[in-house]
Amino acid sequence: MRSTTLSLTLLSLLHLSAGQPHHHHAHRHHARKDPIPKRDKITVTDTAHTTTTEVPEVVVYVDQHNRPIRTATETVVYVPASAETPKAPAPTTTTTVFAPSLSSKVVPVEQSASSTSLSSNSSTFKHVSTFEPIPTPIRSKSSRTTSHPSASSLPSPPPSPPVSGGGALHGVTYSPYKGAGGCKSAADVDKDFALVAKDYGVIRLYGVDCDQVATAYAAAKKHGNKLFLGIFDINSVEQAVSTMAAGVNHDWSIVDTVSVGNELVNNGGATVSQSLAALSQARTALRAAGYQGPVVIVDTFVAILAHPELCDQSDYCAANIHPFFDPNTGAHQAGSFVTSIVGKIRSKLADKSKRIVVTETGWPWQGEANGAAVPGMDQQSAALSSIKSAYADNASDVILFTAFNDMWKKPAAATFMAEQFWGMGGRYSPVDE
Repeated sequence: MRSTTLSLTLLSLLHLSAGQPHHHHAHRHHARKDPIPKRDKITVTDTAHTTTTEVPEVVVYVDQHNRPIRTATETVVYVPASAETPKAPAPTTTTTVFAPSLSSKVVPVEQSASSTSLSSNSSTFKHVSTFEPIPTPIRSKSSRTTSHPSASSLPSPPPSPPVSGGGALHGVTYSPYKGAGGCKSAADVDKDFALVAKDYGVIRLYGVDCDQVATAYAAAKKHGNKLFLGIFDINSVEQAVSTMAAGVNHDWSIVDTVSVGNELVNNGGATVSQSLAALSQARTALRAAGYQGPVVIVDTFVAILAHPELCDQSDYCAANIHPFFDPNTGAHQAGSFVTSIVGKIRSKLADKSKRIVVTETGWPWQGEANGAAVPGMDQQSAALSSIKSAYADNASDVILFTAFNDMWKKPAAATFMAEQFWGMGGRYSPVDE
């Protein structure tokens, strides 16, 4: 199937144009504070159907700047083009919707008091999404340069290096910050690794501050892990590569992947062309420093569906996917939600056989409910079990979020007061106990 961008004009969506992602501390999930009312039905004129058909769709609402606002599972009614009724004049505010097919199963038609009319300019459309992103380490941010080549002017990536992964263990994300503030020491990092190393293959970092590359390298070397390193500030690529090289003592064999940015396009921190330019710059600098492994851009799947070139130019596709931020997805559905999204991403890639790695996914064990997505220890266990089951045959293609509770973050209503409590099994780092 193909994806289609639809224009939705609704009086009830007038307030969405003001919705903007909130910028918080590093690696934080951003969510809209104001709830978006769920519609009974969305009607789509579709020439591919000969009879009126209803299916559940995961719809991503975005504002007039094409920034994701929220996702919701809606009932979408496909109406044959011949049955289309004249449209009444629409309000002036327009909101774009990505309407991904959740499944191909036709559901029974239910009566509804209201419906919304959409017009599709393509016979089929799909694409699932969750929307929320995840943070980035606390640090001062330099002003971003704007003199970057456009995406179309960038050279095609060289043949991909041997891809990473292939192990029997999942990966896990890790942050080197103390809940009370400041950086964890080498001893602190070693204690953390000692608790999780045996359960995970790759440990994902996000930046190069706090001497985290050197301390994680020593711990990974000791405990037998690989590292997924990250360049957080794409305005300091050369400096970050230099810090990485020194941090691993030029022993690149321990490095599984290097990422460039984290959800920058989704959060408005960089344009697509800026991200692609940084990717090219990082790949060149890393190759010169002796690293021959994968270099990727990490962004949310919403950003990737809208801009698949982020994956096409990367050595593999790296997407953050968080089922908890879909209010219609329960914990037991987390695995099927993630794999459904991965399938939609694959359909957008130039190379349909390209490796796709879920670089963040998980479930909080404490916080406020987001519709059907309810935090809790039992719910987290169910969600993680669902995700692991979905990736039983390719565990290394999913990185779980996160190793320990992030007590250095601040709770916020926008993220359901769950920001600090994504540590699997409710685990705290020894330094925060």
